[in-house]
Amino acid sequence: MSYFSAGSASILVGAQWGDEGKGKWVDALAKESDIVVRYQGGNNAGHTIWVEGVKHVLHQIPSGVFQKGLISAMAAGVVVHPVGLVDELAKMSHVVAITPDNLWVSARAHVITPWHVYLDSKAESASATPIGTTKRGIGPTYSDKASRSGLRMGHYIDTRLRGAWINDMKLKSQEFKEHFEKEAHAWDQFSRSAEKIARFVCDVETRLRKSVLAGKKMLLEGAQGTLLDIDHGTYPFVTSSSTASAGACASVGISPKVIGRVIGVAKAYVTRVGSGPFPTELHDDVGALIAKKGHEFGATTGRPRRCGWFDAVAFRYSAAVNGFDGVIINKIDILSGVGDLKICTHYTHPTLGRIDDFPWDAEILKACVPVYETYQGWDSEIPNSGPKSDLPPTVFAFLAGIEKHTGTKILWVGTGAGRHDMISWGS
Repeated sequence: MSYFSAGSASILVGAQWGDEGKGKWVDALAKESDIVVRYQGGNNAGHTIWVEGVKHVLHQIPSGVFQKGLISAMAAGVVVHPVGLVDELAKMSHVVAITPDNLWVSARAHVITPWHVYLDSKAESASATPIGTTKRGIGPTYSDKASRSGLRMGHYIDTRLRGAWINDMKLKSQEFKEHFEKEAHAWDQFSRSAEKIARFVCDVETRLRKSVLAGKKMLLEGAQGTLLDIDHGTYPFVTSSSTASAGACASVGISPKVIGRVIGVAKAYVTRVGSGPFPTELHDDVGALIAKKGHEFGATTGRPRRCGWFDAVAFRYSAAVNGFDGVIINKIDILSGVGDLKICTHYTHPTLGRIDDFPWDAEILKACVPVYETYQGWDSEIPNSGPKSDLPPTVFAFLAGIEKHTGTKILWVGTGAGRHDMISWGS
């Protein structure tokens, strides 16, 4: 089944609070594309891919890097941590050959400096109500981008322009000057990384537009989930960039007219890392069992993920925001042996009553109580691949419930961590 149905680009978007398993599916779908483009986020992401039984975690390099003959690109909307990227390139060099021909890093992308990491950690530690960031400097970097005072990759790799930015920052901020002197080793490592990255930096967006005109097929990869979108997520418990499908075009610098398909990715349950409202969160033994079976720990931070039942209210919202043409439901195998399963169909609120549409206000969402429809579970382990007819009838009923209550069409079902652990569900 081809996912390039109407245009030369498709977008893969997380439909929940991130950690939906996007990396695995970018890797799988990349076989039909020529270019995979990471369109937002930074090294706060962690995309896990199993290749021939070996686990790989990518933080910045696009998840299509393991497919031969394919170009991986990091677009203008991404923020780049140079030291981390150098380390990631070194690790991947033992697995795949990465050259300037198959990895493009946007000269327009903003740079995460040691200063931004410091500011992020400082803000989280000082806050009475921390939002649970990864403390990787993502927010401060996007803040400097918005205030037009940031450092872009094209300038970072130029010794003179990088030095000019640092000197300007010293003049503007005594705290920056003190940090630069105190953390001399980190800044030296930061500067030395420029030499190792420079050959990958280019005018990515112009190359991508020319690729579109040449008929090349692109897969655009999001880093976090829709509910963490800076505009449309559960603000302020969100990331600092536009994670939704519309943000992809702005980041990459292409017209929405070339987008042929938008595919959403979700788990058969829901997880969330960090703070923020989570209506279907489970605080019981069932939640603990799902977390244990699903190995629910952040790929970037190692933090335990909060687990809950599938939330059709939140998913309907994600589908509306992104315009999903179809969805992938991951980790159906984790629900084997859990017992009866639940899908949240709507919320009730102590003053607003029944709520069918996902609230914009995190405080309202915090007070929402989920209303569930219960489905019979299954005890047997389900097959990792093969025809869907091999699955228990109870799996069909549960997935039919998801389609019914979200108004979306399931395309594939994820049945394990391996890159081939999947079952085709629809077209």
